[in-house]
Amino acid sequence: MRLKILAAVGLIVVGVAAIAIVIVGPSFGSNAATQYLTATAAVTNVTQSATATGALAPSVTYGLAFGRDPVIAGSSSSSSSASNGSGSSSTSWPVSSVSVKVGDAVTKGEVLAVADATSATAALSAAQSNLAIARARLASDKAGLTGVNKAMAKLSITQAEQQLSNARTSATDTRTQNNLSISNANAALKAAKATLAADEAASAPAQQISQDKAAVTNADQNLAGARAKATQSNNQAAQSVASAELGVTSAEQGYESKTAPAPTLTILSDEAAVASAQTAVTSAQATVNLASISAPADGTITSVAIVPGLDAPSGDALEMQSVQMQVSADFAETDLPNLKVGQAATIAISATGETATGKLTEINPVASSSGSSSVVTYPVVITLDATPADVKSGMSASVSITTAEADNVLAVPAIALVGSNGSYSVRVMAADGTISTVPVTVGLITTQYAAITAGLNAGDAVITGTSSPRTSTASTTTNAGSLTGGFGGFGGGGGTFVRNRGGQP
Repeated sequence: MRLKILAAVGLIVVGVAAIAIVIVGPSFGSNAATQYLTATAAVTNVTQSATATGALAPSVTYGLAFGRDPVIAGSSSSSSSASNGSGSSSTSWPVSSVSVKVGDAVTKGEVLAVADATSATAALSAAQSNLAIARARLASDKAGLTGVNKAMAKLSITQAEQQLSNARTSATDTRTQNNLSISNANAALKAAKATLAADEAASAPAQQISQDKAAVTNADQNLAGARAKATQSNNQAAQSVASAELGVTSAEQGYESKTAPAPTLTILSDEAAVASAQTAVTSAQATVNLASISAPADGTITSVAIVPGLDAPSGDALEMQSVQMQVSADFAETDLPNLKVGQAATIAISATGETATGKLTEINPVASSSGSSSVVTYPVVITLDATPADVKSGMSASVSITTAEADNVLAVPAIALVGSNGSYSVRVMAADGTISTVPVTVGLITTQYAAITAGLNAGDAVITGTSSPRTSTASTTTNAGSLTGGFGGFGGGGGTFVRNRGGQP
């Protein structure tokens, strides 16, 4: 981009210099002669651009957590998701492994972290039990109870109560057994540690000390296993009790039901309960499926808030930025009418000297001004098509957006135009030095050049101005220059300045 700007400046300087070199015609005894500056009409590209400076930033920043989908920072869902922490507030996520660190580049779909899904699986089981109960209640209310069914309903209550009693007894036995297992494991660990301490104090052989340490490690692992097993079996026993309690409640409600089908409002309520329970099961299943965190896109890890062996904290476990970058720049209010979403842009990165392409993706309709300045600007976002590898967030960038372009058109310097919008003409110098005014139809007009759609031919010499002679000596000189495109002007080949003659009307 720098080279392009420098080339454009050079071309403009060459053009100005070429135009400024004038031909002094015969003075016919006079001390002064009119000198005409001319340029040759040429077929080229005429481009109009809007420019501004800004800073690079990631297009998207993701907040990642166990048990939920990625959240885009700044989106309407980000605050609510963050408040819920990692997945459901009732689900704990012990972190099993983390495979990334801050600064790591990751690819879409890459697994970044994995958690133990035991708690989420238990929540799914509870949700599935609730769904089964809701469906049973709906079926019962739709069918109603006959006399025989009432008798069976009484038996159902007895059976449900017996199941509840059994579940409670089983839960008590399970807790007792688990406590005993943990106690035994604790005792074994203490004994192993005591043996190790005694052998170390007695300066036992290294082999014995090594065996003692291995025994301590094994006892510690046995204790951890006993606790994990106790937690799982206690949870299962508690769920069995809860399910049995719900069974008793359901049986009692069934007994009280009438033989006729339940009222319409009751049926509607049951159907809503089934739908709600189904939603809960779907959500719980999705939570189980999200026990691992994967990269939603190519990007870079910017924050890691989880550690293997510990529960994931509330909020985001990881944060990553997309590899795709964007530039936020403020454009002048005079540029706004010409800016449209989707326009092509060229981005020059100051720090690296690299140039990238992109597209205008967002125009903020709310104007802003800088301090006490009266200059009004509008924030615009340009998204890069591809980000150079060594470009980082926060780097300064110059943006040029092509707002209008006419390719392969006949063009002259805009200064050659005479008249106003809708009624233009140019002054043309013939080969013999005579000058005539020619009406022209114009297309795109930029600050430097005008596209001519009718009235001129390639090679015609148009007058761009006059210059006073430096001396009273009459002379005739032929000068040539190029009328080529550049930044905001022609984008292709050009013509040459024709011989200028002085003293012609």
